[in-house]
Amino acid sequence: MPGFMEGEGTEEFIEAFKGAVVPRDRKAKARDLLPPVLLLAGGEEAAGRAHRAMRGLRRMLYPDGAKRVPYAALGPDEIRGAAGRRPLTLDLGRELCVDVPRRTGGLRLTDFWLMRDIVEQALDPRAPEPDGDALRDHCYAQRIARGPLLRALWTLGGEGGDSGAGSTVGPGWIAELRRLLVRPLFQLLPRWWWGRRRTRRLLRSTRRGWYADWRRISHGRTAEEFFENAARLVRAERARDGEAAVGRWEELLLRALLADLRRAARPGRISPWRRRRRTRCVFLLELPEDAAGAAAGERFLERYGEAARDTRCAAVVVVAVAPAPPAGEPPEGASPAGGVAEGESGGLGRAAARLRGASGMPSRAPRPLRAALPEPVPESEALDLDPVSPRTFRLGPAAELALTGAVVAALLSAPGVWLFDRITDEPDRGCLGGASSEVVAGRPELSADSPRKQYEDARRLIREENARVDREVGDHGGTARTVVHIGSDVAADQEGQRYNAAVPELRGIALAQRALNDEASNDSQKVWLRVDSRNAGDDFAGAPRIARQVAEDAREKGSGIIGVVGFSKSLKQTQEAVRILGAARIPVVGTTATADLMQVDGYYRRVAPTNSREAAVEADFAHRGNIMDDGTGSCSPARAAVVVKDPRDLYSDEIGTLFAERFGARPFTLEYTPGGRGGGLAQGQPPKDGVARKESIGELADAVCERITANPRTVVYWASRALQFSAFLDDFEDNTACEGRKLTVLGGNDLTTAALAGEYADRPWLRLYHTVHVLPAGHPRLSDIAKKFNADYARDFGSHDLWRDDGRAALAYDAMQLMAEAANRAFRSTDNVERSNVQIGLDNGIRKQGASGYLDVGRGRSVPRDKPVVILHHTDRGSEPVLYCGAFTQNPAGRIAHWGPHGKFSCPRDS
Repeated sequence: MPGFMEGEGTEEFIEAFKGAVVPRDRKAKARDLLPPVLLLAGGEEAAGRAHRAMRGLRRMLYPDGAKRVPYAALGPDEIRGAAGRRPLTLDLGRELCVDVPRRTGGLRLTDFWLMRDIVEQALDPRAPEPDGDALRDHCYAQRIARGPLLRALWTLGGEGGDSGAGSTVGPGWIAELRRLLVRPLFQLLPRWWWGRRRTRRLLRSTRRGWYADWRRISHGRTAEEFFENAARLVRAERARDGEAAVGRWEELLLRALLADLRRAARPGRISPWRRRRRTRCVFLLELPEDAAGAAAGERFLERYGEAARDTRCAAVVVVAVAPAPPAGEPPEGASPAGGVAEGESGGLGRAAARLRGASGMPSRAPRPLRAALPEPVPESEALDLDPVSPRTFRLGPAAELALTGAVVAALLSAPGVWLFDRITDEPDRGCLGGASSEVVAGRPELSADSPRKQYEDARRLIREENARVDREVGDHGGTARTVVHIGSDVAADQEGQRYNAAVPELRGIALAQRALNDEASNDSQKVWLRVDSRNAGDDFAGAPRIARQVAEDAREKGSGIIGVVGFSKSLKQTQEAVRILGAARIPVVGTTATADLMQVDGYYRRVAPTNSREAAVEADFAHRGNIMDDGTGSCSPARAAVVVKDPRDLYSDEIGTLFAERFGARPFTLEYTPGGRGGGLAQGQPPKDGVARKESIGELADAVCERITANPRTVVYWASRALQFSAFLDDFEDNTACEGRKLTVLGGNDLTTAALAGEYADRPWLRLYHTVHVLPAGHPRLSDIAKKFNADYARDFGSHDLWRDDGRAALAYDAMQLMAEAANRAFRSTDNVERSNVQIGLDNGIRKQGASGYLDVGRGRSVPRDKPVVILHHTDRGSEPVLYCGAFTQNPAGRIAHWGPHGKFSCPRDS
């Protein structure tokens, strides 16, 4: 989307602007007054840059041909035409009411419409000098044109009592009776009563009497009527200078409009109109370059802060964009960089901080915030601006009110009571999982080749591609660099393959290397990549040593090393390796390691979702989803949880703790460390409340059995490793008092490969849900990139391979893609592919479609925003997805925001 280029503070400002327009706190739009913002576009083509910025802001509010929030925008031509002739608020208020967001109801701007009628009368040079009665009659005539009820009453009273439909013409005493009774009843009395109400509201009311405050009139009963006072104001302003009078009318209209918007923005849960007003209104102004038009824009910005403070209206966001004059060359007269230049100045980051930090109603009028748009540089790219996403509604407020009335009437009747009892007595008890329409991850076939052969075959593919790089660069020229891969050793046997990620990670890297080098062969602006794969031993035991070797090799001149990918597990030794590489300033992109604690410095990125995101999704799933089987085929959400974790395992301890925090209901935690005494506490120290340490798998199984016996709606959250889970199930089935009892388990992605391989298929009493980071091959929600990756993987390694659907290969593929994109950007912008330039490319943010989802790694982020999380249900025919949340593709259709039956529940989203 055009308008905003990458630069310091740009993304922060866009996020702050969207947060101001659609605040998370529903009370903020009635409480926190925001200062107006003036964005200045400098340099060459300043007017064009200002126009593109305004167009970008408008498209965020009007992306698909319909307003998502109420807003009004004035371009330079409208402002130039209004300069010195009429207030800008006239056009803003008129446009604000046009094309309101669907099913939110129209805006009732009663005070603004009244003041607009007065101001237009005052600005009309042909209109006579009004007195109070004449001004009231004029405004009432405009009012009945807008209201069907008053218009109907006027029609019944006749057209002035002379002739026409409903007139008082008639024979004899009947005509005289109609003249004496009908016109006063249907015309004169309503008009008099309407005028009295304006006086009571605008002059006498202390709550709504903003006009009296502005005119410095004491509230309460007064001999003066509103229209008498307004007529005196019209006569006084007509005698003044035209531009000064326009400024005075600007103050009046702004206060009227903001008073109406303040009332409309009041939070409420009963009125369907108020419940739909969850956003602020937006005023957008693109100031022209000429002095007269700029002065009109300044007049509005200068008076807005005072009017908003006086009316206590926080329901508006005001953003103006203007071309800044060249340094030392201010235009004649006023300019956008002039009058409002007295406001606060700073960059976009400062403006974003002020918008986010606004709190309450200031004692002084807020001054405009000036912020310079970043100067475009050759390597900067246009930001991909997502539109604002306020809540949408299926019914309009009037339709909802009618439906609510019908429902209430039905409930008050005998059939309604019966229907209510039926609904409340028979809730949805369908179990999540078992939908025949879902694509399942089928049972894979274990390869006849040994694990070591599969591992060496993947390394051979990488060696062959490295030889191709040397050959092509030597024969045809080009730029080649090296990416180091640090992975664990392969499992010793086929059984161990179910718990080992070495082979699929190498395969994903090999597929990515081949695809990236194919692109380099077609584009001289892309870098050829070699891969140096290094084995860190079983469970990454040698990862710190390998990291130190890589750091030493990278320091050698001409090494060509630009970064590291790998680290498929969150372990203390991989965390230490990442810390060593960061100290050597080597960029790292992790594959399937998910622990938040792996983020030890700014040199580490990852493509897998973090434990905090996974835990939030899993806790919401367990708390809301029908996953607890009562043995009759009916299910309900979990009401309690038992968390099993290893306190000495970085991944297990963190994700178990996070799940317990997010699930609520005080889950009980069982700590077990294989091969030694459990617990991360000092020896002899008692465990915390709600935590118990177990010394063996048997004790652990007994403790889980006790918990689910006491509360059958208890879910077991397995945060420990998959190898211990198999041993736990063996003991739980044979050696506890829970033989034959249903057991519901929710586990992390460490269980994925074993589950997909059928490790737990012969246990009908087990209801197992586990996470994975990709959808099964063939799922309709897959992106084109994911479909091509799955096809390439199936062609090279088989369509029934053990790891085709577990996501590890796809994440390794995406890690290489992220590193390559940063290298290619560095090459295009500086023609120098050094590690420091690659790190700058990663720091500036990368957005790219990957095989595992949309890689939205914005500036300052270390993990893609809203990275997909999928929860699979383990069944006899395979594992079926029962929840999938996140950004699977870049387009809106691929951003899944709801889960459950008919999209009943909202997916947790990253902040």
